[in-house]
Amino acid sequence: MRIAGLLSWAIAAGLSGPAAAAAQGAFYAAAAAAEARPLGQVQRLERRFLQLTAENLRFQGEASRLVLTRSSNPAVQELATALAARQQAVQPEILRLLYARGMAMPLPDNGHGKVLRQLAKVQGATLDRIYIEEVVQRSGRADIANHEKVVGTVEDLVLKAWIERQLPTLRDQMARAGKVLPGAAPRAQRAV
Repeated sequence: MRIAGLLSWAIAAGLSGPAAAAAQGAFYAAAAAAEARPLGQVQRLERRFLQLTAENLRFQGEASRLVLTRSSNPAVQELATALAARQQAVQPEILRLLYARGMAMPLPDNGHGKVLRQLAKVQGATLDRIYIEEVVQRSGRADIANHEKVVGTVEDLVLKAWIERQLPTLRDQMARAGKVLPGAAPRAQRAV
């Protein structure tokens, strides 16, 4: 009621422009907060999935663009080109899925930043090995595990269809990475 009074006061006082907008914004924010409901377990899982997927997507894109400028291995460059192209194609889709839930693109986590700094410092076979192990295989396996875990439980049909479209591409990239550096052995990464 206090917010409604503030809105009435702003209108009666003849406020316009930013002052009226601030009063109206306060009213709508309070109304939205009053109507807010706690998220269910499935919605929290969907949001966590989107957050991790968006983090990995951003990480893979940044690392791939970095490797494209520094690697001399044609097979690694081809894989980096494919990952960078996927990131550019999928990012608008993931942004729409995030925005539909009131979320923004997450910032890279510390582990991703550490790998990106490592990639910026090394060259040659070391660069290729770190890229394949950490970026392609490790984050790719995490993406596949997250997609497979969530696809059976999501309630949002748009999200479910998007996940089902992404899985074959992710599996293909993982298979191609194993052929580029067959001895690469990634460490585990968190799943949803």
